[in-house]
Amino acid sequence: MTPHHPVGSREDDLGTPDDLTSYDADVFTLDPKVMAQAEAPVIVMDSHGVPLFANKNAVGFAKGIRDGLFPEIYQLIRRTLTTPGGVVEMMTFEVQRGTATLELTALPTTNNQVMILPRDVSMDRNLREALIDSRQRYRDIVEVSSAFAWETDESGKFIFVSPRGALGYRADDIVGRFPKNFLLDTADQDSEHVFRSQKAVRDVPVWFRRSNGKDACLSVSSTPVYSRDGRWTGTRGLAHDITEQRRRESEVATARNRDRLMTYIVRTMRDEIDPLLVLKGASEASTRALACSNCIIFKRNDETDELEVAAGGDSKDVNDIAQQALNQLLGDGETFDAHVGDFRIYALRCHYHQRNNGAVIFMFSADHPEPTDGERAIMTEVSDQVGIAIEQAIQHERILTLSRTDGMTGLLNRRAFFEELKRRHSRLQRESAPAALMYVDMDNFKLVNDIHGHQAGDEAILALTRVLQENVRPADLIARLGGDEFVLWLEGADIAAASERARLLMNESAVLRQYSGDKEHPLGISVGIAVHEPDSKESLQQLVQRADQTMYQVKKRGKGRFGIAAAPGSDDPAKIED
Repeated sequence: MTPHHPVGSREDDLGTPDDLTSYDADVFTLDPKVMAQAEAPVIVMDSHGVPLFANKNAVGFAKGIRDGLFPEIYQLIRRTLTTPGGVVEMMTFEVQRGTATLELTALPTTNNQVMILPRDVSMDRNLREALIDSRQRYRDIVEVSSAFAWETDESGKFIFVSPRGALGYRADDIVGRFPKNFLLDTADQDSEHVFRSQKAVRDVPVWFRRSNGKDACLSVSSTPVYSRDGRWTGTRGLAHDITEQRRRESEVATARNRDRLMTYIVRTMRDEIDPLLVLKGASEASTRALACSNCIIFKRNDETDELEVAAGGDSKDVNDIAQQALNQLLGDGETFDAHVGDFRIYALRCHYHQRNNGAVIFMFSADHPEPTDGERAIMTEVSDQVGIAIEQAIQHERILTLSRTDGMTGLLNRRAFFEELKRRHSRLQRESAPAALMYVDMDNFKLVNDIHGHQAGDEAILALTRVLQENVRPADLIARLGGDEFVLWLEGADIAAASERARLLMNESAVLRQYSGDKEHPLGISVGIAVHEPDSKESLQQLVQRADQTMYQVKKRGKGRFGIAAAPGSDDPAKIED
């Protein structure tokens, strides 16, 4: 095609807008061969929408129009013929592979015909729609999640935050400010650096302060932003609120640590068989597990009903402070938490079946921080376990008492007496000190039972028990061997002291006569004594035998008397006195 210039124009005037809009018919003369070989699709149609010509790249589309597959074209033809300058329209058609979107440029030509230049924009449109969808999807995910998007500039200021804001702040409250204005620790430069990082970072925990002043833990991921020339211009990323997750993780860790410590404490307690040693083990294990200064355990005395130190009381000062804390606890309620002296005290009552049977006093140094919820839970569990252990100790003591005492009188029984006597006799051998073994037997006791009955006999036995208990010292031993037979161990008593004690008992035993079976057979006592002399090598068995033989000799001489055995190895008879 040869350009043709309008008459009166100059070639150097073509650069002006007026000249460019000037035209004549020769300017638009197109060579049909060029149209047929053009790479761009070209179709010429008549006014009825019938294809008259299609080049090689438009043949398929033209055939589809001719076959009636694209009826939308007919409306396009009509609009083109009535629209000066033609029509440019986007149309989407159903094809075998799905849909195709074409940009159709329709130009009216001479002879009431239309030239259509189709351009397939399916890929462009799909990419654009995918990009729009992707952006919307990202926007939706950010909006519905607890994360918020952010971006900072080179100075580190926020220049963008998700429109809904974050942590109770509006977006406008954050934009234009530095991250350090919201950090829990404003001196934490490492956390602030995440928002200015020139390298991608992922899931960095950062502690922020919420608008209401409470703490918030954020998991921050960021990536640097660069200009087209490679210059760093800022950082953008996401921040996800993981405060609740951290709280749950902390609770789980605390629970695991509590279980670990309680397992250690309970295992230490279970390793002991003696209940009192169980309490000692609980005190020591709790002291180590909780890093406290002392753990004092009080146990209720089954006889006096008073709380007494059972474990952990290693010094008077500590015991005094523990006693003060105990008094406060008993007056305040179930727990007591305060500073006493140089210690921070946390005290709890112990129970078994709703009955208070003791207390645990945890003593921390004065500068020890306030116990955490986890530590308080451990101390509560320890008090529960100690409550059970105390009850076991009480029951153990009861069983031990029953096994060592006479059921009627409460005195030591035969087994317990001789177990203790064996220990004391061994000590005498080392210390070279005197002592006296005294057998006491009731006279005419059988008549009491036969005439007045066994209840009167029991009352007589209890009366003699009182006489013996009221006339011995704390260091002495008293036991009922069975029936009307009793035995005493007089610690440190020589012959003179033993004789004096015997006379006293003979006089005091006059109270027994009121229980006599008859006047001819008054109820009284006979006493046989064997004295262990200092430096004596006499065995315990020999000592017992001498006391027993002396009792036999006293009974044989007429009862109501006391006798002192001759020295060991002597053939002399016992010295018997009224």
